[in-house]
Amino acid sequence: MRSGNGRHRRPRQVPALVVTAGVTGSALALPLLAATNASAADTATWDKVAECESGGTWSANFGSGAYGGLQLTQDEWDAAGGRAYAERPDLASRSQQIAVAEKVLAKQGPQAWALCAEPAHLAQNGPAPDVDPGEPGHKGRVEPSPVRPSESGAGDGASGDQGTVMIPATPGGPSRP
Repeated sequence: MRSGNGRHRRPRQVPALVVTAGVTGSALALPLLAATNASAADTATWDKVAECESGGTWSANFGSGAYGGLQLTQDEWDAAGGRAYAERPDLASRSQQIAVAEKVLAKQGPQAWALCAEPAHLAQNGPAPDVDPGEPGHKGRVEPSPVRPSESGAGDGASGDQGTVMIPATPGGPSRP
């Protein structure tokens, strides 16, 4: 019995074309895959930005027009889809604030956090954060930040004020000072 690939048969060119197309397709696809995380920063970097911006207080509302740990303005929050999580950044969870900040970083770059980006090593080419912001529309619980005494001296303890941050009460639960 003879095989179909005898010495005198013409070699097939189809496998070479398939290999060439596969290699070319892979070469074109790899830069596109790499570009998907081009605007990411890991959670440790976002924590450093928050420490610089708000002293690490994710529920910060200092009355300056910027809110939350990353001090996003209302316009930035709205433009990046933050209202899917909470009305303002200071009312959203840490994970939700980071998820929205990723969108701000992709659109505006690190200059959105002009004073804190460089010391925190915030860049558009870092690893993606490992956060789960939850489902849009789900109002996440604000994660409490450590209570820090006021640096202005106003919270010197004389009046019982220790510079505590008010955290919104959860529905049906007591409020905490």
